[in-house]
Amino acid sequence: MTTTSSTFPYPYAAAPDIIRAHQKDAYFKGTLSNTLSDIHRRLLGARSAHAHLPTTRAFAETLYLSLTTLVGNRTLGEEYCDVIQVDTSRHGAARLPALSRRAAYILASVLLPHLGARALPSLRTRLRLYLEGRLHTARNRGRPRDAAVCRYLLAHLPTYTSAAPLHALTLATFYFSGTYYELAKRLLGFRYLFTRTVPSTPDRAGYELLGLLLVIQLAVQSYLHVRQTLASSADEAAAAAAATAAADRRDASSPSATDVSMSDNAYVPNMPASISPP
Repeated sequence: MTTTSSTFPYPYAAAPDIIRAHQKDAYFKGTLSNTLSDIHRRLLGARSAHAHLPTTRAFAETLYLSLTTLVGNRTLGEEYCDVIQVDTSRHGAARLPALSRRAAYILASVLLPHLGARALPSLRTRLRLYLEGRLHTARNRGRPRDAAVCRYLLAHLPTYTSAAPLHALTLATFYFSGTYYELAKRLLGFRYLFTRTVPSTPDRAGYELLGLLLVIQLAVQSYLHVRQTLASSADEAAAAAAATAAADRRDASSPSATDVSMSDNAYVPNMPASISPP
């Protein structure tokens, strides 16, 4: 459902138009990235082009947005769908984004995710070493609860350091509300307006069903994760109890220390029956 902004005479863009504009921009970004990668391969070889493919993609997206959004022009996808990007961060009043806000969008949507992806392997390695050290300390000091927490974090470290759940929540929120397809646009308050008159038809398509399905998927994944975690904790507790019981049985079956007495009558060695001790 579209609503009219307080500054511009045209309504806000609906979810189908936003997705269509995003898909068009993604196509042109991909085409530019493939072209730059092909040039890289011809100049420096296929091995270098493959190794620097993420950097090439980030550079292509930055170049595309710098030639369109940064200089105040619309992207090809926005022109195709007759929409324009506006800033609604100040009390919801729609206005064209300032240069600093447009630069912040490029930084938040392209450069920061790229730098974060490059630093993620090193960050995971440091976190793993830190958690392994904490686990070793907890075991030596007899802290089973701290050790269990460290083992859990070590087992699920890739999941908790991934941005996929955050992207899924952002997408589900967009499906329900029809605004802010990207997290960077939500943080900056960027929305889309139509640049043409839209007929007020109440049967415009929505994506609430897709949002519901995505929420159900996230809920099922969370439930399975919790159940697996509880089952693993129960198995570890049972294994620890079994090990303790086995140790107790070994201690009970081991021979006790021999009592030594200084009394002459306490122990008599094998002697002939006719010979008695003095």
